[in-house]
Amino acid sequence: MISSVLAVAMAAWMQPADTTRASREAFTGCLRTYVDRAQQNRMTAADFQAAYPQQCTAQQTAYRTAIIARERASRMSQADSEESATMEIDDARTNFAERFEPASGTATAAASPPATAPATTPTATATQAAATTPATTPSATPAATPAAQTTPPR
Repeated sequence: MISSVLAVAMAAWMQPADTTRASREAFTGCLRTYVDRAQQNRMTAADFQAAYPQQCTAQQTAYRTAIIARERASRMSQADSEESATMEIDDARTNFAERFEPASGTATAAASPPATAPATTPTATATQAAATTPATTPSATPAATPAAQTTPPR
């Protein structure tokens, strides 16, 4: 038992440190600040999309360099390292761009009229299904229908 604990401790100690942490946090912190500021200033989606790619370029370059160095240290080819860096940066930018979209979409959603509900209710649909289902097979209740809205089969 002691040897297994010792083995786990040694494995944890031998793990390489995250060499991209500081540059990743600087990059994502910059993106977060920009998105928050754009939301507070009620920037339009078109203005945001036009200005967003030019934001945080210095932090992006530092993060990209750190990712490539990490991947090259893991014996990855230069081309694969650059592809990995591009994917990680694109993911970060996409995640923060998506945080902006709901803020700009809420104003238009509040201004538009609510959608009308379908004419059939879950209770009526369950009753119709129970009427057409043979008595030998139990009626299936849809997973999305709350139990309080279903009618037990007769």
